[in-house]
Amino acid sequence: MSNANGEAIAALDFLTSEWLAFGNRLPEFIAAADREERCALLPLMAANLVLSMYSDDGHRAAGQYLARAKALARDGADANDRERAWLAATEAWVDGDADRSLDRLDHLTARWPRDLLAGKLGQLHAFNRGDAQALLRFGERLLDAGRDNRFVHAMYAFGLVENHRVDEAEGIARDALSLDRDDPWAHHVVAHCLEARGRLVEGEAFLAAMSDTWERCNSFMYTHNWWHLALFLIDLERADEALALYDKRVWGVWKEFCEDQINAVSLLARLELRGLDVGDRWADLAAYLKPRLHEHYSPFLDLQYLYGLARAGERSAVIEMLASLEERAENAKPFERAAWGDCAVPMAHGLAAHATGNHAEAAPLLGRAMPHVQSIGGSIAQRALFGAIHLDALMRSGWNDAAIALLLADEHARPTLPWTKRSLGELYRRVGRTEQATVAELEAGQLAARYRTRSPE
Repeated sequence: MSNANGEAIAALDFLTSEWLAFGNRLPEFIAAADREERCALLPLMAANLVLSMYSDDGHRAAGQYLARAKALARDGADANDRERAWLAATEAWVDGDADRSLDRLDHLTARWPRDLLAGKLGQLHAFNRGDAQALLRFGERLLDAGRDNRFVHAMYAFGLVENHRVDEAEGIARDALSLDRDDPWAHHVVAHCLEARGRLVEGEAFLAAMSDTWERCNSFMYTHNWWHLALFLIDLERADEALALYDKRVWGVWKEFCEDQINAVSLLARLELRGLDVGDRWADLAAYLKPRLHEHYSPFLDLQYLYGLARAGERSAVIEMLASLEERAENAKPFERAAWGDCAVPMAHGLAAHATGNHAEAAPLLGRAMPHVQSIGGSIAQRALFGAIHLDALMRSGWNDAAIALLLADEHARPTLPWTKRSLGELYRRVGRTEQATVAELEAGQLAARYRTRSPE
């Protein structure tokens, strides 16, 4: 670090541990960065922190922090090689070129693999563009260089689970918990693994047992781990409890934050897909989505904003956002075209159609987008929302064979869901496959009865 006194070093150490632990004290680092008058790394890291908010306010603040950092470093003349690499990565992100920023961070961590913040941001960029291989590459690099560090095990494990190496991921995540039971990212990875295998009872019990540690988390990690617990409850046919978690834990911590908003959209949508009436909750959520019509920091975020607005009946906002998304796709950089053009635009129109009950229009639009869905970013578990909406559109519009094929794939991956078997039974009866329908319905009933005996009084 250049031009750093003990206070600046302590502030950056604090930022590293607090960011990787998803702590709720990050504003303390921003205050330290605002006071700093010599060390360029403090405003530089502040720029990255506010960029990760994915908002116009955050982007404007990042530009100001970057300008301060460049002035303190005299445009790199007073910076060492690592700091110049950080400057390049941050400037690329501020300029809207996340692909170039990812490339800079990739090179940075190859040379300095114990720079955990560089690895974390590299994973964030990889996550946002659906690059599972890069996500894993950063995790492997960090783990090889820092097995003594309590954070890197869960970071590596998340890369594994996003590459469908679920059993390995669970083992590494549980190793992380042996070093630090309170690691919320390790809790998160284990949740992904248990959901991917359909280990529903175990998943609910695990997260409930760890939930006492989440009070110290920032709003994203707090709401997101509760969101994962709600998903287990939905699949265990306890949707009323999942809706109660929405009200108590998932929505309302920081309503202005994008990550809290998409947790809320996704959970309400999944509850409705299972037949639950969510009342007027869409209207409350939509009030916080309407300012985001033209942001377009991420197609993964945008699509969920749009669906929330559509379900709230905000027709004019939806029309405006659809036009804005089409314009964004037309101006996409080469590396973004699959995400915005091939996926986001048809997906957005399909989601808007589904939200208003036009399932026959929604089904082919969503089907056109789904082969490209990984390119928009998000995790496998999060992107499953779009697959569930597509499946619902197919079922409701009479695409029986296509819906059965998707349900059979789901059942193969997770054979423990009563809803999947029940839906298969319904479709088998619709197409005259009575014997298969009877078997599926019987299995659904047996699973549901087993889960009811394990439910709390």
